[in-house]
Amino acid sequence: MGKLDGMVAIVTGGGQGVGFGIAQAFADEGANLVLTGRVKAKLDGKAEQLRAKGVEVVAVEGNVSERKSAAEAAAAALDAFGRIDIVVNNAQSAPTHAPLDQQTDEMLESVIDSGLFGTIYFMQECFEGLKKQGGAIINMGSIMGTNGSENTAAYAATKEAIRGVSRVAARDWGRYGIKVNTICPGAKSESFMSFFEQYPEELPKYEDALALKRFAECYEDVGALAVYLASPECFITGQTLHCDGGQFMP
Repeated sequence: MGKLDGMVAIVTGGGQGVGFGIAQAFADEGANLVLTGRVKAKLDGKAEQLRAKGVEVVAVEGNVSERKSAAEAAAAALDAFGRIDIVVNNAQSAPTHAPLDQQTDEMLESVIDSGLFGTIYFMQECFEGLKKQGGAIINMGSIMGTNGSENTAAYAATKEAIRGVSRVAARDWGRYGIKVNTICPGAKSESFMSFFEQYPEELPKYEDALALKRFAECYEDVGALAVYLASPECFITGQTLHCDGGQFMP
């Protein structure tokens, strides 16, 4: 019997990286899934892999920057399964690497709209479903925000805003049995590693700071943490958990 048997999880950006790693971990624990992403073909392929684990999966194409995508994902979960137990807000446009004085309106809008507004949209649109029986929301922060990494102003601002919203929601919605936590993953996702391909001078800085001397794995490490935060046995809310091998120690 899995820790998430009978539960339904919505995972944004579930077609790759951390999102897919979490979706795999959820499926292994018996959760049915709604995956969202911008490329339907990629989502469909990942959905087939997850169905092979014996769970039901619905793929919903959309852009988290638009509220209608959140509404459609919530409706898909309720139509297919009749409930929403877990929401993972993982989708986020990649950070733009430029000094603060050079961050354009286009850069700001792309990162903030997909991260902060996307997270809020999904939290709001899924609230009524979560409210019925309680559940868990897992949002994604970043060491770029908590540590103030240079040349990442829009991304850092977005991730810190997400942490703030998560703490407020934990207080607002705790009365309904809804837990809200933030994971800051230092995981080997495609987007994370492509950042180092683009900016190779950054890799030694990150590697030197790793107490456990490796980056987290999307499935084994971040996925396992997400399973615990989503499970009924978890009694944690309003917290930020750094799954990064000891890179950041507050």
